[in-house]
Amino acid sequence: MVTTRSGLATAAGAAAAAAAAATGTASSKPMQRALVTGGAGFLGRHVVQQLLDSGRYEVTVFDVRPLEQPKPHASIVGDLRKPEDVTAAVKGMDVVFHIATAAPTGENALNIALMNGVNVDGTRHLLDACVAQGVPKVVYTSSASVVFDGKPLVMVSEDTTPYAARPMDHYTRTKILGEQMVLEYNGRQLAAPGPGGETKLATVALRPSGIFGEGDMVFVPTLARNAQRGKMKYILGTGKNECDFTYAGNVAHAHLLAAAALATEGSAAAGEPYFVTNAEPKRFWDMMGDMCEGLGYGRPRIHLPVLLVLVIAAIFEYLILPIVRALGKTLQSDFTVNRILIATTNRTFAIDKARKDLGYEPQIGMKDAIAKTLKSFEHLRNKGAAAPAAGKKAQ
Repeated sequence: MVTTRSGLATAAGAAAAAAAAATGTASSKPMQRALVTGGAGFLGRHVVQQLLDSGRYEVTVFDVRPLEQPKPHASIVGDLRKPEDVTAAVKGMDVVFHIATAAPTGENALNIALMNGVNVDGTRHLLDACVAQGVPKVVYTSSASVVFDGKPLVMVSEDTTPYAARPMDHYTRTKILGEQMVLEYNGRQLAAPGPGGETKLATVALRPSGIFGEGDMVFVPTLARNAQRGKMKYILGTGKNECDFTYAGNVAHAHLLAAAALATEGSAAAGEPYFVTNAEPKRFWDMMGDMCEGLGYGRPRIHLPVLLVLVIAAIFEYLILPIVRALGKTLQSDFTVNRILIATTNRTFAIDKARKDLGYEPQIGMKDAIAKTLKSFEHLRNKGAAAPAAGKKAQ
């Protein structure tokens, strides 16, 4: 991880100020004890930084690896799949930000046991521990993918769009189960009163779409690796499909706002899911082009027919991979039907509900967010490309 505390602080400054305005200042309210699961990961670090910057939280990180920067008040190494680890971590907390997840990376995408263990069983362990220990608030990081089943989504809302009837992969399936569980636990009677005398658990689920930013460990590194191998020359389909992307600092800002909303008794946010985006949809392949160009590679330009690529991906995923696994070998790949559909389908989400109930507004626009992200990944820049002109930002 190359992101430093100062780097995140620069990106999060405006968001932290807005969150402070929404949640009150350190001098007007007592410090809250916050646990951030997955706090050593990409989004987790942004949330930790903004919690620290707000001056209102004592932050404890719970992760499978320790966090050194940004410096939390405590960093606990533990596993969500072990109930005893989770119970010890949540004890005495005012709020839990449940960000930890088994992400659908190439090596994890087909690991059903890992997905179920972390995203489903781990979430259950956390919720049960919060009820047993009197922890009154849980902010859950879900995903906009929970409503995606391969069909176009155009500015859809939470209240009119059901969960995907046929989830596209194990990650989506387990995130659906995790979100349903989190929202179902809302209103559960706590076994002991919360720190503020609360008697019931309040939960909320945030659904970010296409998270990117400083410290990203998947999207930008994978893109740079594929560009170096010459795989980013191609556009699948017409290239006109629009998607919502979300800067990590804005997602973190939404987490602080959600926690503040749950602090109000009878909050409209309790038990509700919210889409969170930058509210600036872009063509998927324009975004890929901006990132490639910013890293010193050419933009995708050669169009390939979607149907042909889908057929090849289906043969690979459903015929070749099972044979390889049956032979006792492993093969890691993100060339799946779901990834192809994500890259070729309209996927945009309305954030009216988050604006109304949480007071959410993106703090960093797409242009600045892309520029900040690219600057933080200068070490991945094509070494054979000319240096970018001074002051030039990605569009």
